[in-house]
Amino acid sequence: IIYWDGTVASGVAEGSGTEEDPYIINTAAELAWLVQQKADVTDGNYYKVADGIDTIVLQSKEKAKSIMALDSAAEVKSYFESGTFTAWKTTGWETACFAGYFDGNGATIYGMYATSTNNAALFCTVDGGAAFVNLAIKNSYLTSSADNYQVGALIGTSSSNGYGAKRDGIIWVKNITVANNYLYNGCLSTQITRSGVIGGAQEAIQVENALVYGNDATYGRDSAIYDMP
Repeated sequence: IIYWDGTVASGVAEGSGTEEDPYIINTAAELAWLVQQKADVTDGNYYKVADGIDTIVLQSKEKAKSIMALDSAAEVKSYFESGTFTAWKTTGWETACFAGYFDGNGATIYGMYATSTNNAALFCTVDGGAAFVNLAIKNSYLTSSADNYQVGALIGTSSSNGYGAKRDGIIWVKNITVANNYLYNGCLSTQITRSGVIGGAQEAIQVENALVYGNDATYGRDSAIYDMP
């Protein structure tokens, strides 16, 4: 298990970013760095969670046991609304857009927390052609209060910059589990979406083998997999 203390690394130290030698995510601080990068930084690069990391808790070690034990979205909501937590790095499309290939290597992420005025997700904005595989996101609390921004556990929204690991421009999501997360946006305009995996997308999405259950996304337009504005 690895935990997060809110720090952000200056980069990813291991690997060269190719399919044969991906950049290896060894710490939560490196993951926090990755999700804040622009498309020209991650363009076509491969990233993979290190072997042996099966659990990533995006809170302190002291809170990890309680977070992992939460059994429903209602318990997640109650827990995260009754304390102080480390906030995940949420961004708008202007400042970060992932355009690579991310392999979670079977890891489960717990305890992602954001009360944002931007998109809220693990990856807040991704480029057409980005790819995400082999990852679970559970027991997380994500909200946004701004118009024209989206909330999703894995992806907030997409942007088309002409980058992306898959040059066909299709966002690829495979072998993903999203469970027992609380997802909410306080602005109920028709531009706002909250879904299990992806908040909103402008590009085509290919989803294979997604298990989505137990999430609370009960306001506005909701869908289990993704919503197209």
